[in-house]
Amino acid sequence: MSTSELWQPLSARQNGNEQWCEKVSPALATELREWLFRAGRDIERSDLERVPVRLGLRVDWEPEPYDEETDPPSFRDRRTRVAYSLANAVPDRVLLDLVDAFLDLLPGRSPAPKAADPVRLRLAAAMSAMKTDHRKNLRRHLDDARLIYVISKDGRRLVRRLDPGSELAIKDACNALDQMPASGSAADFLRSAWTALSTLHPDAPRAYSDAIKAVEAAAHSVVQPNNTKATLGTMLGELRRLPDRFTANVGQPGTSAGIEAVIAMMDVLWKGQTSRHGGQRPTVLETPDQARAAVHLAGTLVTWFATGIVKRQP
Repeated sequence: MSTSELWQPLSARQNGNEQWCEKVSPALATELREWLFRAGRDIERSDLERVPVRLGLRVDWEPEPYDEETDPPSFRDRRTRVAYSLANAVPDRVLLDLVDAFLDLLPGRSPAPKAADPVRLRLAAAMSAMKTDHRKNLRRHLDDARLIYVISKDGRRLVRRLDPGSELAIKDACNALDQMPASGSAADFLRSAWTALSTLHPDAPRAYSDAIKAVEAAAHSVVQPNNTKATLGTMLGELRRLPDRFTANVGQPGTSAGIEAVIAMMDVLWKGQTSRHGGQRPTVLETPDQARAAVHLAGTLVTWFATGIVKRQP
């Protein structure tokens, strides 16, 4: 299901304003704790006991003993009590990290047998249907709460929801770079930048830095092929010093508007990275929104260089 097909509140539909929540609401927290308890009962106890170590949690780890008179028989199982303890051991702000840890330890759905025996296929289907699809249930909770996070494609972690158009643009840029042998590691840097933004805790400085490296790799063979120490800054200097030696097939033909646009975009990207160097004053790290804008800008620039829209005059 795409994000545009998800239910939205009436006010959001009327305003055409798609809203996503960054924080876990009290209602969602209740559902997530119930999900953690139920999902934890399908995870090996030895794996459950690794969770506090993985997350660096200080938890009163030993599960409470059960009460034979009031607790249901199922609660007498130690794994169930461990799952219950974990589900209720952390504050709401840590719940997403806990859910993320559970997803990595949760077993995957059993694959269908390769044999074409109808009996075995029906038996496998019946056994699979009996198992609770915890990931499906979690996905429903995240969608209903309109949380900015969703389960990754491999089902092993939480990631940020991605705009389909933006994701397609990044893929197109990487595909263009893959066809350009002289682009070096530009595609790898662009993918790395995109990945750094899509995690549960985005690494904005790394995403911004990798976005710049992607442009440097894509533009190197066009702007300064003989400068082994070329950077985005030196390439900007070259473009400003000798703009007539380059063309950019954007804007009105026969004018310098195209190359001026390229210079302006590269300048914004270069000057926007505030964490590149240290100094007397505290370093200001890039925000996720700034890094996201930088990655989109880098995607456009590398596409222009990779497809020959920007090129050096013979």
